[in-house]
Amino acid sequence: MQYLLTAYLFLIGAIAQAQSIPVEDTLKSTSTSEVTVIANKQFIRTLVDKTVLNISAKPSSAGQNALDLLKIAPGVVVDPNENIQMGGKNGVTVLIDNQNMQLSAQDLAQLLKSIESDNIKEIEFITNPSAKYDASGNAGIINIILKKSLTNGFNGSVTGNFTQSTHHRRSGSVNVNFRKNQWNWFGNLGINKGYQETIANNDRLLPAQIMTQRGIEQDDFGGNNNRVGVDYALNKRTTIGLLWLQNSRFTNMTNRNLTSIQSIGGIDSSVFTFSDAPGNIKRNNYNANYRWVNGQQQSLNIDADYTRFYSSLNNLVNINAGSVTGVNRYNTALNNEASVRIQISSIRADYMHQLTSKIKLETGFKSVYSAATNRLFVNQQINQVWKADTGKSNQFQFKEYIHAAYFSLQAKYNRWSFQAGLRAEQTKVNGLSTALNKVQTVKPDTSYLSLFPTVFVQYQINQDNQLGFAFTKRIDRPSYQDQNPFIYQLDAFNSEQGNPYLIPQITYSAELSYTYKYAANFKIQYGITNKYIEQLTYQVGKNTILAPQNTGSRRMLNISISSPVTVNNWWNMYFSLSPFYQSYSVVLNGFGTVENRSQSSWGMNGYMSQNFNLGHKWNFDISSWYNFQNATTIYRSKALGSINIGVSKKVFKDQATIKLAIADLLNTQRWEQNAITNTLNLNTYRKWESRNIAISFSYRFGNNKIKSAREREMGSNAEIDRIKQ
Repeated sequence: MQYLLTAYLFLIGAIAQAQSIPVEDTLKSTSTSEVTVIANKQFIRTLVDKTVLNISAKPSSAGQNALDLLKIAPGVVVDPNENIQMGGKNGVTVLIDNQNMQLSAQDLAQLLKSIESDNIKEIEFITNPSAKYDASGNAGIINIILKKSLTNGFNGSVTGNFTQSTHHRRSGSVNVNFRKNQWNWFGNLGINKGYQETIANNDRLLPAQIMTQRGIEQDDFGGNNNRVGVDYALNKRTTIGLLWLQNSRFTNMTNRNLTSIQSIGGIDSSVFTFSDAPGNIKRNNYNANYRWVNGQQQSLNIDADYTRFYSSLNNLVNINAGSVTGVNRYNTALNNEASVRIQISSIRADYMHQLTSKIKLETGFKSVYSAATNRLFVNQQINQVWKADTGKSNQFQFKEYIHAAYFSLQAKYNRWSFQAGLRAEQTKVNGLSTALNKVQTVKPDTSYLSLFPTVFVQYQINQDNQLGFAFTKRIDRPSYQDQNPFIYQLDAFNSEQGNPYLIPQITYSAELSYTYKYAANFKIQYGITNKYIEQLTYQVGKNTILAPQNTGSRRMLNISISSPVTVNNWWNMYFSLSPFYQSYSVVLNGFGTVENRSQSSWGMNGYMSQNFNLGHKWNFDISSWYNFQNATTIYRSKALGSINIGVSKKVFKDQATIKLAIADLLNTQRWEQNAITNTLNLNTYRKWESRNIAISFSYRFGNNKIKSAREREMGSNAEIDRIKQ
């Protein structure tokens, strides 16, 4: 961290000295320009590399929050569990003023609910990130940009939610902002607490046995997240700031399951497993930022980041097994004590120069150092005596260096818009696994240089019609935890194991798009992924082992059709339909299994929402989503969908909003999957508390014209996303 702060302070000093020029008062020109632009903006604008929603151009968005706005955005789906998808893909990176919130899906949803539409200027949807962004990730980026003004004062909002299903959960958040002259202080606090039970069933068909497992997972969970920062304006062009992001989460997970084993020509038996697995996650991120802006002509942004992540899990598994008659029954137990420590240090600089009115240049660099230490201590109880399992107990140390540089050039010519860029990333990785019995596994030192080109072309046919083309090359690096070789026992017949020999997967994709009236979108995308990473399931005797591997290749054709529809002044609709075709070529090679498999299927994701303005500040909405059954590597999933309804009312002179919603009205959400290989036939069924009724209350207070926390993007966003929660 010391070298990052030293470099950061040196850069600030050098730049400040180089910029010792008279500072003009740009307040009047800035204000006039902003008013002019807003008056002419469409609600939806499709640019050469992204789609932008201008919230201030949609009066009907008043009273909604950030999560509500995402539900009506082109190509975006928010399912009833409040997971965000874009272009039919999970794992979307959500930024607020270019800052990765580093939260779980549940915590992120609560934060987005606390941000009222009145405080949002624009939302950017970047399905194909340019060379400026990290080359990792295939699901795209959503960036929520807050409004700005120069008014002194204090404002904020408070939100509370209560959800009742079979069991209940609750959450709350507070958002405050204080501005005084050059100083701007801001902070967010969110908490949540809940409990739910999930039915978890597995059926295995073996050559001479049928194994039927029925279980209940009980999860008592909770957590909090904090975001505190300060910005100081040195002058009209230069701002420095500090930011602290913290989140923690606990879960007290218990799992009770009974496995019945029917043997052909043998004695039937049963195994009862009770697993108690309390766990904790803690994360702190510290950011120092420097930003210099010279109107619309030049800008320089520098970020130094330091992240510490810690997780712990103490899993006690008790096993009672034997014949169903009670003869030859035995009891055994094992205890897994696991901990993960990850540190990420990074520095990043981005420079933009508007060379001419038609040509813009962007360039920058990034350097990241990541270190992870994973420990697992396994003790096994045999005949009432606890003994260390020296083969499974392990310590895994992992180090990674990534150095990147990029340039991107944008140009306009008549009705044409172009953007081309190239990003270079140099990566060096090494790891060492040491078991308690001193047996070592060395992850081979890996060093590679990768180039990531991006090309975007847009043609404006006329005022209402646009055509676009995009080509990108992306990389997905394995998570830090997936690369440690631990064998982690979940219950009597299920375990997980990491893989230190994982290498990144590379995806090439090309996309054609058509936009009508800046709103209706039609996209067709074709992508090829090599060294595709998948969690594969292997059958070893009666046991199944889940392990990540570079399985082979994936080819995917995705078609996306989405559009808002205004039926009349009180009825608005939005629909999104994404049929797709995917084909996988898989090589299974592990745990005594060697097999080549190919599987392909058509699938479809659909979403529709309808909003009704009932008058007297009442709103009603109904939405539904449906995911058609599809096949991947060795898995085939059944269809899944639900219907959701909600009603809201603005009160207290529009300062507050009360909402009542019912999720999964018909209780149709249940996940079913079948996995088949030459040695495996596994059916999995899961049903959680998806149908629920929720009530929420949000209240805004203070001066609503205060400038929000400024835009900022941290340099370690891509690496933070690789930490599994």
